[in-house]
Amino acid sequence: MDVKRSQFSHKNTSFFLFLLFVCSGVASVHANAEEPIPYQSDWLKNHYAERIAHFTLQPLRSGDIVFIGDSITEQGLNWAIRFNDLRVRNRGISGDTTYGVLARLDELKMTQPKAIFLKIGVNDIFNFYYIKQIKNLSSVSENIENIVIQLNEALPNTPIFVQSILPDHRDFITDMVQTVNQQIKTIKHARFTYIDLHSAFLSSNGTMNSSLTTDGTHLNQAGYALWAEQLAPIMAELK
Repeated sequence: MDVKRSQFSHKNTSFFLFLLFVCSGVASVHANAEEPIPYQSDWLKNHYAERIAHFTLQPLRSGDIVFIGDSITEQGLNWAIRFNDLRVRNRGISGDTTYGVLARLDELKMTQPKAIFLKIGVNDIFNFYYIKQIKNLSSVSENIENIVIQLNEALPNTPIFVQSILPDHRDFITDMVQTVNQQIKTIKHARFTYIDLHSAFLSSNGTMNSSLTTDGTHLNQAGYALWAEQLAPIMAELK
């Protein structure tokens, strides 16, 4: 076809291709989310959808370093600035659980990241204790194992770093966190490096260090600075 006589201008053609790209991105992000995600409140369903739409407009690129998790990751905002590395991307969703991460792995599988840092599970624990929809605490580590196995299979050359769940200001929540962290450390059928952040955030009384948090669960700037400091040696190796 003679391009000069086409009914589409070059600008229209470019816009059409952009729409195709965006639509294909939506399909890839939502590929595993066609079925309802377990244990999502109405608020989380809405926020989850908003974040997925945001991710679609800012797609991952091959070679990115991806931080995926819940509100503690999302509220870290621009992780690229924290590590002075434009490859570092934030894929945190406030309120997310291991079930929500399982439903959005296609974006990672199709992108070939340089590395993936996963930190998830505290909202599962909150659900287990307060809402009681999740019946077994062991489901947290089982889902994390499933997440990593899927990523291992799809991305055999991508290192996976599973970060421990952080302590909480409530001692009974921190006790459950420690149980789950121990279960994560003993996962046998997945390839990943376990990173113990938990110990660095503990106070002398065995709960979250109050100087590192805004509300006993989420982090302040000092908390994020400490987190980045803990990861600095690993990030240097990914240069």
